This record gives sequence, C-alpha cells and structure tokens, in this order.
Amino acid sequence: MPLLLSGVSGSQRQARVRELLEAVDLTDRAHHRPSQLSGGQQQRIGVARAISFRPKMLILDEPTSSLDVSVRAQIIELLIDLQKELDLSYILISHDLSIIRYLSDRVAVMYLGKLVEVAPTKALFDSPLHPYTKALLESVPVPDPDVRKAYVPLVGEIPSPVDPPPGCRFHTRCPRATDECRREEPQLVDRGGGRFVACHPRGILD
Repeated sequence: MPLLLSGVSGSQRQARVRELLEAVDLTDRAHHRPSQLSGGQQQRIGVARAISFRPKMLILDEPTSSLDVSVRAQIIELLIDLQKELDLSYILISHDLSIIRYLSDRVAVMYLGKLVEVAPTKALFDSPLHPYTKALLESVPVPDPDVRKAYVPLVGEIPSPVDPPPGCRFHTRCPRATDECRREEPQLVDRGGGRFVACHPRGILD
C-alpha cells in the first residue's frame, strides 16, 4: 500500500494502515493475503491505496465493472461516504449510465474521442440536446418485463476512431445529419444553464 514513509516510524505506519482499512470497512482482513480477498474486498483495497495520500480528487475508471450487483452497490455507497468524509471530488469514467446518474453532478458525453454534450446530470438525462446522447439514453433497457419501451436503433457505419470522417464524427449514424454536418466539425457551444453541445443548430434536439 503506497504510503508516505519518509521519517515515519513502524508504529505510525501500522496505525495509518489500520486507519485506511477502517475507512474501507476491511479492518478484519488486515492479515489476509491478496488471494484470500474477494473481488469486492480487493476493490476496497484499491480505494484504500488511492486515498492513502489524502488526495483532493480521484479518477474512477469503471470502478464497479467487474463486480456483481450486490457488491457493486456496496462499493458505490463506500465511494459516496468517502466523498463526504474526505471532501473528495471524483472524475468518473463509465459505460454504466445508472452509476453515472447516481454518482455524478455533471456529465460529459463523448463520441469517438470528442465531447458532444456536457450538462448537469438531471438536465442531461431528462432532456438530452445532442442526437447521440438521446440515442445513448434510449438504448438503456427498462428493468421491468411488463414495460415496453419504444426504441429506434442507430443505423449507418461506425467510423474508425483512428481515421474519423470529416465534419461531425457522428454524422454517419445521425438521423438529423445535414450537408453542413458532413463538411464542418461542430464546436462545443454554451447553450445556457451549464449546458454545452457540439452540434450544428439543425441537429440540436428541441
């Protein structure tokens, strides 16, 4: 576990380790080897290592992707608790929109390496402005077999991220694409209310 060791006594190191394990609810696993820890416990160790330097910000890259549903919920609650206790800011990177919606204050949506929309979480989920954001949210399944959800899948060719097309990178799949979209790359424009959209005016959703 990475610690600030210079000038620190052995007893101080042990105290710091106990403090970190307590912070992630692993005090009773202090003497376990890595192979004796479950996936969720190993994730908690990863969190303990990350906060050991007392950072102000953490980058969470798919923090729950390898965990089952029950353990995933525990890790999310741990992250929320630590955020409050340690006054942390998070940059969350995830394909799981439910976790993004639950954890995030603001969301940035990317397509082929370009930002297409940035907005407060509620505003983005309630009324997306970019066609790709809308399609992304509509693709999320409804967890109720009795509820039918209208969904029109995107068609068209997915461009290569190594050799993206000219203009807007989404135009090959966008149902609202125009000649302008095919020629000119749209810039991220302030739409008010903390919202930014990279889309030509005819493509922005009402």
